[in-house]
Amino acid sequence: MGIADYALAMPSGKRSVDEVGRVSGYGPEKLGQVLPSGTFSVLAEGETAWGLGRDAATRLLDRSPVPLDEIGLVLYAGSSEWGTPFWSPAAKIAGELGITQAHCYEVSNFCNAGMVAVKLADDQVRAGAHRYALVVVADRLSELVEYGTGYIELFNFADGAAAVLLTADPGDVRYEVLGGAHHTDPQWVDAYYGEIKDGEVKVERGDKLDGLGEAFLDNFTTLTHKVLADIGREVADVAYFLVTHGNQDTHRKYLAGLGVDPSRSVFQYERDGHLGGADPLQALDELEREGRIGSGDLVIVATAGSGFTWGVTALRRS
Repeated sequence: MGIADYALAMPSGKRSVDEVGRVSGYGPEKLGQVLPSGTFSVLAEGETAWGLGRDAATRLLDRSPVPLDEIGLVLYAGSSEWGTPFWSPAAKIAGELGITQAHCYEVSNFCNAGMVAVKLADDQVRAGAHRYALVVVADRLSELVEYGTGYIELFNFADGAAAVLLTADPGDVRYEVLGGAHHTDPQWVDAYYGEIKDGEVKVERGDKLDGLGEAFLDNFTTLTHKVLADIGREVADVAYFLVTHGNQDTHRKYLAGLGVDPSRSVFQYERDGHLGGADPLQALDELEREGRIGSGDLVIVATAGSGFTWGVTALRRS
């Protein structure tokens, strides 16, 4: 049981550092530290996050066709701001794809939600509840940022989507889900929250508390050691560490704390912004396209989201 296949979908829009600079007042040197890519992917007019997720799922099922009536679960993972209130993007995508026999619902855990949903789906498939499960990971992060606030740590929020197919057939497993661990530290719950401004939801920052950066490193490191101990492996056994692309400094410090060379990770900061829960799947796709990952390789995926929740998931290439 595990991941049979996955696919990505990117929006057609792009936003430049120059555009962000004109609105925010920050100069190119300062913005370059947060947005080294120079441009980043954003939803164009008429595009939606759920539509991007549907496109990723369509691409996935075209490439790995399965009987749609055997997909028993459709999960939509993200940050709960779907664009339409009181509505189910999971059900909408299922309907668009012709999946009519599934339980459809949303998993809201911000940028940690994607791997949470993958683990939930894998657990149900392992238990025999479904032969196949579909996870769609999508957010509209760029639309939640108000550049005039000066919250520069949010300026790399970009848009992208991924879809993941889980299977009960061991012969079709591409990545086995070996284990996962997650932890929420509620003292940070008010660090960021949404406010409705001129009819649109924007991210607002609460009172700044010291120590959030250290909390990222502590939780990532602790959960990594826990998951590895649970599956009977060590840091040295891991081929790659894939990390949520929110902050490059945190990413590098996490690796350094484990004694891991940066060559055992993927850095895409100079190619695009932070795609939310789709980050690690984009990184995994890069490894595969470049032929850098092989059978039996162990991959650790470290993700985090507002709340604040941290998660570490272990995957093994079949």
